[in-house]
Amino acid sequence: MKVCQSCGFERKSSDKKCPSCGDLYLTLAELIAEEEVNDEKRSFRGRCKRIIYAENSKDAFLLEIELIKTELTKKRVFTIFLIVSFVFALVISVL
Repeated sequence: MKVCQSCGFERKSSDKKCPSCGDLYLTLAELIAEEEVNDEKRSFRGRCKRIIYAENSKDAFLLEIELIKTELTKKRVFTIFLIVSFVFALVISVL
């Protein structure tokens, strides 16, 4: 168990604030490490790792698809539509 640097109160590793004195535990290094973990979770590489290492790859894939759908805004959907239609027009013009 870790202790508070200000008052010496024993704390859980998941706590972000001391229950005794109210001092924050997070340091800049901890914040950066936490943000890197969150970035890894949201990245394409992190999504692929979760699918590959899951017991049921099909369910993990479907879950990732649902998560991607919930993150899509109207602007992103429109952008994807424009890209697909542009690629389609290029392919049709070549054929």
